[in-house]
Amino acid sequence: MTLFFMAAFGLGGAFLGIPALITGIVLGYFAGGVYSQLRNDKAVLAYFENPGPSAFYEGEPGLAAFCALGAYLMSRASPKILENETAAVRIAGGAVSVFPEGKKIGPLAESFCRLAYRKLSALNPDLLSESLAARRRGKGDLALIGLELGSMASGREALQEALYIRQFLEPGFEPLPEEAPGEDPWLVLDIPRGTPYEEVKSAFRKLALACHPDNRSGVDEAEKQRLEEQFIRVRDAYRTITREFSVVRPRR
Repeated sequence: MTLFFMAAFGLGGAFLGIPALITGIVLGYFAGGVYSQLRNDKAVLAYFENPGPSAFYEGEPGLAAFCALGAYLMSRASPKILENETAAVRIAGGAVSVFPEGKKIGPLAESFCRLAYRKLSALNPDLLSESLAARRRGKGDLALIGLELGSMASGREALQEALYIRQFLEPGFEPLPEEAPGEDPWLVLDIPRGTPYEEVKSAFRKLALACHPDNRSGVDEAEKQRLEEQFIRVRDAYRTITREFSVVRPRR
């Protein structure tokens, strides 16, 4: 695409002489770079909304999911962190320390972090954890990655989320306690027992987006509280059901 812009600007400048031709080629080069970056950012944002097969340059498999999970955990600790530029630097530094490519991916990781902040209300730790685990499967570093993510959490809510993420990335690590007997998780997600995993995930994603309080503007405090409680019910039901699946989840 960069070559296309260079050719287009260059041909336009050719009619005005050699200096204009050179200027046109240079402008085309930069225009092509900007276009490519915008297209890549759009693909990253789409991935954050719906973790799955990616159509963007990631640097390291799972890097984008790692950065999004780091942003999610830090925001649970303190929403004010989002206003602090050092948050992206902190998460990127963690990525540099655990991914093999090291410093080569630092700037890319910071970019992923900033994009994750833009989609914070849509970030889903369950689906991001699944995507990260699938991308790093067989590389032998999921325990280290989970430990680094855990270090980004502070406060009861964030620490609980970090514990779940680590247990997801490293099965057998401090398993979550079984829920007390209560409502049927399949009924909460409104799907028949035995529904295939991909359909379970689809139902969860739809309900989670519908009841996430950050996705509803203009609601009063009572309605916001109700939505938060419903979101927790849906999330916990999904987590319970996923533990019932003994098959290996599909690779992403």
